[in-house]
Amino acid sequence: MNQIQQLRADLVSRFPERSSVIDGCLAAILAAEHVLLIGPPGTAKSALARAIAQAFGGSYFERLLTKFSTPEELFGPVSLKALEQDRFERVVAGKLPEAEFAFVDEVFKANSAILNSLLTIINERTYANGGAPAPCPLVTMFGASNELPEGKELEALFDRFLLRFDIGYLLQPSNLRAVLLAPDPATSVKLTMADLKKAQGEAAKVKITDDTVDALISIRDACRADGIIASDRRWKKALKIVAASAYMAGEKQTAPEDLAILVDSLWREPKERAKVARLVGKLCDPSSAQAAEILDAARETAQKVSGMQAGDRKVYISNAAQAIGEFDSMQKKLTELGRSGGRRAKGVISDAQTEIQQMHAELARAVSTGLGLRALR
Repeated sequence: MNQIQQLRADLVSRFPERSSVIDGCLAAILAAEHVLLIGPPGTAKSALARAIAQAFGGSYFERLLTKFSTPEELFGPVSLKALEQDRFERVVAGKLPEAEFAFVDEVFKANSAILNSLLTIINERTYANGGAPAPCPLVTMFGASNELPEGKELEALFDRFLLRFDIGYLLQPSNLRAVLLAPDPATSVKLTMADLKKAQGEAAKVKITDDTVDALISIRDACRADGIIASDRRWKKALKIVAASAYMAGEKQTAPEDLAILVDSLWREPKERAKVARLVGKLCDPSSAQAAEILDAARETAQKVSGMQAGDRKVYISNAAQAIGEFDSMQKKLTELGRSGGRRAKGVISDAQTEIQQMHAELARAVSTGLGLRALR
């Protein structure tokens, strides 16, 4: 297992129900691309970004934007010494222009005074500080927001986040309990920025196969026919993420199944994700797509039963028992899929089986003891 795979395993153990987000974040870092995390406060968005930065030992910058935020907050205060020499410069020490990883919360609150410089740092990795643009070491910016951007002036910023994830609150009581009792998450796997640069170089050498490109074009055509449009630039950049995904799986060339990561690159609104997942899955990795649908159904069932806890105990136990039967049936379907699935599908199926087994175990305890809520301790 290479270092990136070790880090991935460690992060998955510390951030439950976030495996797809972690995969996307690590692939984005390997491809030097940016990630948008959409969801309500308190869903560990900043904690995940911080843990990744700490794992690589990279310089980290974090800021919450409001409509009243000023450029000083991101780019540093104006240098008084420079003003004395009739130069306008900022003191950027410890600010965004010097960060290797950044987390900008409520990123779409960026006003015009901030937006242009922010876009330049994201796009070109440069910052004009009183003179010629200077290089910035930024690897990946994690943007976060409770809502989608409004207004054409923010579309360019939105488009620069190659991967987008819609993050909700934890569903499983056991996962919530573990998070409540655990210290702030920090990885035990430690790498260096030199390790990252080496991994990025190796990921860049992954061969993009013809059948991968053919499948990508088919996905683009299917998306366009269904009203989901992405720019040519976005499709081209997507191949970097696809290569990074293959590298994380230990491969030296891509396969169509690696295109599954595009599910979280192509949607414009979270409600479109299910449609994108069906289109992408059908054309690149049907087994993984079916496994994801089964897991989504299991989560929905678990959430529905969980909502009955405060009601009649007998009704709750009855529905929990029924859900257990559904989980057993789902596990059998996943086992069948695993027999014919490819390399990536086997991993997706294994993750789905593990999560459904956790749901099964929690409800089984409730049914076997007949104690309802107390059984979930």
